[in-house]
Amino acid sequence: MKLFSLVLFSVLAGASGDGTTEHPSELDIDRIPSLDASGGALIRAVTIHSAVAPAFVADLLVRDGDIAAIGTDLDAPSGVLVIDGRGRHLAPGVIDTHSHMAIDGGVNEGTLSITAECDISDVIEPDDVSIYRALAGGVTTIQCLHGSANAIGGRSEVLKLRWKRRADELRFPGAAQGIKFALGENPKRSNFSPGERYPATRPGVESVFLRAFKRALEYQSEWATFEAARGRGEDVAAPRRDVRLDVLSGILTGDVRVHSHCYRADEILMLLRTAENFGFRVQTLQHVLEGYKVAHEIAQHGAGTSTFSDWWSYKVEAYDAIPQNAALLDEAGVISTLNSDSDELIRHLYHEAAKSVRYAGLDPVRALRLVTLNSAIQLGIQEHVGSIEVGKDADLVLLNADPLSVYARVEWTMVDGKIEFQRRDAFGLDAGNVPAHLLVVEAPVEAGFDPRAADLLAIVGGTLHPIADADVPSGTLLIQGGRIVDLGADVVVPAGAQVIDAAGQHVWPGMIALNTSLGLREIGSVRGTLDDAEIGGNQPDVRVASSIHADSEHIPVTRTSGITRSQTAPQGAGPFRGQSAVMRLGGDTWEEALTLDRDMLHVRFPVTPNVADEKREKKPDELDEMKKLLAEAREYGRLMDEAAQQGLVPPPFDPRLDALVPYARAQKRVAVHANNAQTILRALEFVQQEKLDAVLYGAAEGWKVVNAIREAGLSVVVGPVLALPAADYDPYDAAYANAAVLHRAGVEIAIMAADDDNTRNLPLHAGVAVAYGLPREVALRAITYTPAKLLGLESELGSLGVGKLADVVVTDGDLLEATTRVSAVLIEGRVQDLGNRQTELYHAYRERMQRLRRQ
Repeated sequence: MKLFSLVLFSVLAGASGDGTTEHPSELDIDRIPSLDASGGALIRAVTIHSAVAPAFVADLLVRDGDIAAIGTDLDAPSGVLVIDGRGRHLAPGVIDTHSHMAIDGGVNEGTLSITAECDISDVIEPDDVSIYRALAGGVTTIQCLHGSANAIGGRSEVLKLRWKRRADELRFPGAAQGIKFALGENPKRSNFSPGERYPATRPGVESVFLRAFKRALEYQSEWATFEAARGRGEDVAAPRRDVRLDVLSGILTGDVRVHSHCYRADEILMLLRTAENFGFRVQTLQHVLEGYKVAHEIAQHGAGTSTFSDWWSYKVEAYDAIPQNAALLDEAGVISTLNSDSDELIRHLYHEAAKSVRYAGLDPVRALRLVTLNSAIQLGIQEHVGSIEVGKDADLVLLNADPLSVYARVEWTMVDGKIEFQRRDAFGLDAGNVPAHLLVVEAPVEAGFDPRAADLLAIVGGTLHPIADADVPSGTLLIQGGRIVDLGADVVVPAGAQVIDAAGQHVWPGMIALNTSLGLREIGSVRGTLDDAEIGGNQPDVRVASSIHADSEHIPVTRTSGITRSQTAPQGAGPFRGQSAVMRLGGDTWEEALTLDRDMLHVRFPVTPNVADEKREKKPDELDEMKKLLAEAREYGRLMDEAAQQGLVPPPFDPRLDALVPYARAQKRVAVHANNAQTILRALEFVQQEKLDAVLYGAAEGWKVVNAIREAGLSVVVGPVLALPAADYDPYDAAYANAAVLHRAGVEIAIMAADDDNTRNLPLHAGVAVAYGLPREVALRAITYTPAKLLGLESELGSLGVGKLADVVVTDGDLLEATTRVSAVLIEGRVQDLGNRQTELYHAYRERMQRLRRQ
């Protein structure tokens, strides 16, 4: 039996940001919508994003579960719910072609290389809270797929999302039967311990298909022979019925459609040619991260593609993934979509679609189709869903902003005319009355520069966003010697200065990414490329600076998004993990890139569960060991000082204690990593007892103990924002609202992405926090000025000001928007190359695709 810890309960009482006696929760009854559209609905003067045309304002009428009319000044029939859509946006429900939610008992039958007889429809779990959370992100339909452990896996099921119904009520009537195939590392089990199950190579995977379909043809022939003989009146025995071969035969006849997990170009072509040789078409290529390399061949075959927006490098076959993949495939004439393969990512697929605007300049209507209409086409349900058109199912999503905007928040989600999700403001943040709190900075340095010097650079005509001061429309930023020497609306550009024309654009300070593995980690599944996590327990003397690989492909990929500095940190088990370093994302060596060595000691605070379990085994108390080491470090430091002052023999050198001395004395800052509520409380107590200068990192459940954090006086580095709630009955937006709740209570916050492969998404994390209550100016500070302050570098970085280092980003729009494109990045006044491995691959293979299409 599990009981809430008495310690946690006593502190959580009164721990909410608004002074109530308990933090918000989200029970099943709270998830029942109050809006009743069972008699139909009329949404007036709403901005409609139809996925077939540019956005327009109109009324929309829903009757009997369908879109009955779209127009102006529509009459409201008796009994319909009338909704004021002014200032609101209506989009088609998201359709995710690759999901594993709502499956009871696991997604893989991993025993055999062929498991076509398995059927996901047998194990649908309609009570899965992930369904509700997906509805909260605007998702109305999913393809529930078998896993990718098998070359030929189990069959899939297309579901309309309705939470807490019978499984049969979720099934999409008339949807085509699909089956999961898998190529590459997963079916050959490259990243697991060696096993005995065939296949273990890509050639072996191909042989599975060849053998299987040869046998299926024989099976078809046996049955055809039997039917012919019976048709002639002969008394013959029927062949043995084989449920697996029945499914494989269905693939050959087109009754069962193939959706194949794949990554590399070679295996993609192998599957296409295999299918063509056996006379069937692959319906979709799933993930298909190197699809852009063979986009022309995919289009000729007629397969659809469903990829990630920007996931890469988590294993070898994902290293050549590019964020332009979906757009390039769309350009090639492929029905291209984006998928989630994640219960978290599914909650913001509109934002994932927006990234194709950012990285490839895709038209917004076509971008929206990547998660709506194109997905419907791939599943064969486009006559019913995927766009907002009269006669289609009323699968609709009402948002407070353009669906592609990072600031968009789903207000309600409708499935077949019934509202299945309605936003509940559990944290009291929707009113937008959270104060921004004043940013207090030192007086700016007086402007001054040498007009005769040759290194003057001026950024002219853009809106300057200093962060620590008011915006300057049509301003000028003057740079010399790597520093900002003047900025304002009336700055005169000296003759001979290099000029960057930023007219119509926006100029920001470079972003600072905290707690990254940049330079320490290249490919997640390849141990030889991982230097981010040391073993052996407490290693406080370990530093990362001298091991940062300046030629890592992650550095230019991250820099291209406007991030100019990284706090690269050790990620090991610890608890004392080691010391981080602040790096500029430019430089040929780690020494050239180094901004600040040993800036913080990183501590993984020992986890204390929020629930007590009598069966939990007692582990050695890491906390006692930490306290012991700090006490020993203080004594070691005292003896070292005494020896130096009095000419005595110092104690034997101890690298761990020597490294701990300045942190134990609160002369340097400690990054304390803690996420769940009980662990945060114990961490706060520890920091106070040990008198450490600390910053709290992570704090996923900070919203549950916000008063305790405020009273402790610690700053918090929140993140990731794009994360699932920790518990089933936490509000669906707990991770999104966490930063706002902490800020509202007066806690100083910064934001981190906490994503080994996609630090570049830092501004998206900040933008989503704004959508859920954080003031925008605070979010901007949380990725610029506040990180600089926490690092002790606010006099040099984090804002645009005279005398500061010229880390500058120029964009065509809001820094936090997912659609915004970066047009220039400067680090210490030097213009950086915006190219990287991914842009090079994009341009090379786009040229290939265009050349082949012309032939």
